[in-house]
Amino acid sequence: MDKIIETLLRQKPFIKVLALIVILGAIIGLYWQFLYRPVQAEIAVIEPELNKLKAELAAKKEIVKEKERYIAELEQTRAKLYIALKQLPDKSEIPTLLENVSSLGTAAGLQFKLFKPMPEVSKNFYAEIPVDIQVDGKYRDVVSFFDNVSKMPRIVNIVNIIMDKSKKDPSGGTMVSTSCNAVTYKFIEGAKTEAADMNDKKNSKEEKK
Repeated sequence: MDKIIETLLRQKPFIKVLALIVILGAIIGLYWQFLYRPVQAEIAVIEPELNKLKAELAAKKEIVKEKERYIAELEQTRAKLYIALKQLPDKSEIPTLLENVSSLGTAAGLQFKLFKPMPEVSKNFYAEIPVDIQVDGKYRDVVSFFDNVSKMPRIVNIVNIIMDKSKKDPSGGTMVSTSCNAVTYKFIEGAKTEAADMNDKKNSKEEKK
């Protein structure tokens, strides 16, 4: 190696420059082949995953920024759920509730041909309690009955309404035979208590503040 260096030093300047260029080219070539290119290939593999992680991080940062809004929306939803649950009858209230529905129909001047509570229909976390109803009466009285039921403090929906005109009433009103279902709802065991507990915890936190 020393002899090669001595030989190069004795050469003319342009030969020295040429040799230096060749040596630098060889170094750069080796660097490209064994260092730079493998690293670039690894970067190409890792970069998509890195970009995905960056996107996930950005999304989570946005969620963190909106944390207070999400908490507020959650509390509002819980409050609405609690209010809705208060509108549903307890199991012990259902017989009285159905009596009230019947009383509203009688008070409206309707004649009941059928008032038959049907078996409960279980859903995910609540049960429907339907009642088959058939009444005869003036059209306006039937409408008044439906309107009064909709204004009850507990939720009762009138569905599957079928009206058939019958004879004319002597007073001039149109008599109709009406069949429908009155449906109320109850939460299946535990759901209402859980919502109440959530609301109590919320009130407790507010008192501590």
